[in-house]
Amino acid sequence: MPEASHWVDDPIRSAAEDTLNRSHIAAHAARLINNAHSWDTSVVFGLTGPWGSGKTSMATLIVEELQKTTSANWKVARFTPWATSDTASMMSEFFSSLSATLPPGRAGKRVRQTLQACATVSIPLLTLIPFIGGTIGEGAKLFGQALSKSKPWDEAFAEASVELKKLQTPVLVIADDIDRLQADELVALLKVVRLLGRFPGVHYLLAYDEQTLLVNLQQAGIGVDDSQRARLFMEKIVQYSLRVPPLLPTQMLLRLDTGLTSLLLDLERPSDPKDHRLSHLTDVLQSQLSTPRSIERFLAQVRHYLPMHRPEDINDVDLILLTFLHLQFPELYEALPRWRALLTGSRQAMRVPGNEAEESLDWEKLLANVPTPSLRPDAEEVLRAVFPRLRQSSARRTGPSVCVAEYFDRYFAHTIPEGDIADAAVHSALVEASFAGLDAEALKSLLTDPYPGRADLAIQKFRKATAPVGGSFAGEQVNLHLIEAVAGCLEDLEDAQRTIFGRQEQCIYWLSELLRRLPESTHKDDVVSALAACRNWKLRLQVMQQAIRPEEDDRPLPLLVQVAAVFAREASGHILEHLRLRDGAVTGNEALIGFMFVDQFGDAKALKDSISERLNLDFSLEDLASRFVSVNYLIGPTPIPRLGDFDVQRFAKFAPGEDPFYEAPREPNVDEWDVSWTNMRAYVRGRAIPSSI
Repeated sequence: MPEASHWVDDPIRSAAEDTLNRSHIAAHAARLINNAHSWDTSVVFGLTGPWGSGKTSMATLIVEELQKTTSANWKVARFTPWATSDTASMMSEFFSSLSATLPPGRAGKRVRQTLQACATVSIPLLTLIPFIGGTIGEGAKLFGQALSKSKPWDEAFAEASVELKKLQTPVLVIADDIDRLQADELVALLKVVRLLGRFPGVHYLLAYDEQTLLVNLQQAGIGVDDSQRARLFMEKIVQYSLRVPPLLPTQMLLRLDTGLTSLLLDLERPSDPKDHRLSHLTDVLQSQLSTPRSIERFLAQVRHYLPMHRPEDINDVDLILLTFLHLQFPELYEALPRWRALLTGSRQAMRVPGNEAEESLDWEKLLANVPTPSLRPDAEEVLRAVFPRLRQSSARRTGPSVCVAEYFDRYFAHTIPEGDIADAAVHSALVEASFAGLDAEALKSLLTDPYPGRADLAIQKFRKATAPVGGSFAGEQVNLHLIEAVAGCLEDLEDAQRTIFGRQEQCIYWLSELLRRLPESTHKDDVVSALAACRNWKLRLQVMQQAIRPEEDDRPLPLLVQVAAVFAREASGHILEHLRLRDGAVTGNEALIGFMFVDQFGDAKALKDSISERLNLDFSLEDLASRFVSVNYLIGPTPIPRLGDFDVQRFAKFAPGEDPFYEAPREPNVDEWDVSWTNMRAYVRGRAIPSSI
């Protein structure tokens, strides 16, 4: 067997390459051929077996044994009938192959002349038979002589038979793969073997897949209309039937196991000792990979595709099984991308007219892509091993499996698609960002990648990798360097107002998760310093608000509460400056977010006192109330602002209880699309309620 890395579909060249222990069978066949030899007749031997079972290799072993162990000087003519273009050429090739076994000199020349005469009678329209061993001129001369001495077939055949017998050299003509012939060509070949070429001492070894040959005979229009009659027809042609033995289950498994183990070692691919899917599919593999060719072809394809992926980017068993599907069930394999959503469970089945893959979870529609119904159980077993949803199993494999939507495409593109990100790249970016002195450029590049969906995928992968349970980065120490790097990217992401699940919002969630994993021994000032990499104070408040989540935590982490208190004091300063700027301040929810944060995590009374000191000096109560009007946005490429609710209760916590403002009449017909401070002041008139405190 040739090296797996350089496998080609070539037969073995000698018994030294026999890895299937078939030499003893070849030796018995050689003895049979030698013992059946007679100068009074011609014997035909049939060598049968499925495609890829090793018929050509077996013929080589038989010839080697025939020439090594017998005293007769056997000559072998290899006749390739399916390599010719028409029937006349095929018969010409037969006589040429037979002529090539003849010795040089006068005796050989006489036999060639008699064979030429037979050929001339057999093929009246033949223009020239290219006799091997002679020049074109000599061949033309012989042909001319044959034409001038044309005689009846029986005389020509008898004369050739006598001359061949004089040589005392038995000949074995080997015709391989005769089942590949078209029906008319097959009939012509059998005519040669049955009549035209039955020279005494000239024997035949015909190699073919019996089932295919019988089907071809039934289509030949010779009165053979069923397999039984076709078999009886062949009994008239073939005297001895020699069958290439099928692979034993132990041989198949040993060959497959040795091949896979070898290639995984060569490619330095680690194996998962907990993944037993290949061993559980033994029956399917035995059923489908039943010949040496099918096994070697499968191994060669696996060896070709595995190196296209790094071990950490895919699940090797998934790729091996998908390669098996590709070879054995190509139509089914080609259909899998259309069923991506259902196979991975990325979304529930939807009824979309004309899209069979989305109509239901009826897997029979998918299996219908296997044309032969009897093969569908094998295909289904493999699919179930690759995609757990076919088993109606809730279990999910970890790692980059093909049954996970985000990894599915790379198994068919055989690369990391443009919109995908290698897990190794994610891990490398996290490691780089976790060390002091590095610029975390890889992390920033992934989070701000302009390719559609790629940055969103990066955030998902970062969150999954740093998850406390199951994350590939879970074993690493989440530290302030990483938090600083992530915080430094927040402002570079698009505003959450532009999308439903904006990158900025997703990154805020991720950063809050990292903060919750910090050791309690971390100093609050170090956390404040790390988050200061985000220069936008409003975004920092959103991060802390998400990290603490008081509605979920009965006892928020003390470290985060301390940090939130620092940011609440900072927010109070920004709020006062925002009020001082009056109509010059930016519109939106900035001040409202600050008030909400101080109300939850800071000293609301201190801020209220500061507001009271500056009220009617730097700003009016109406200015203050306008900061409690939320601004909503119609999501899109250009967000459109719109007036929201007036947070009356929160306003009352920070405003004095007495002021003429509370007596102002409500403004009718306020333009909800005008978010200027002037319009918001008009909006709050007559809506505020003084505090009872």
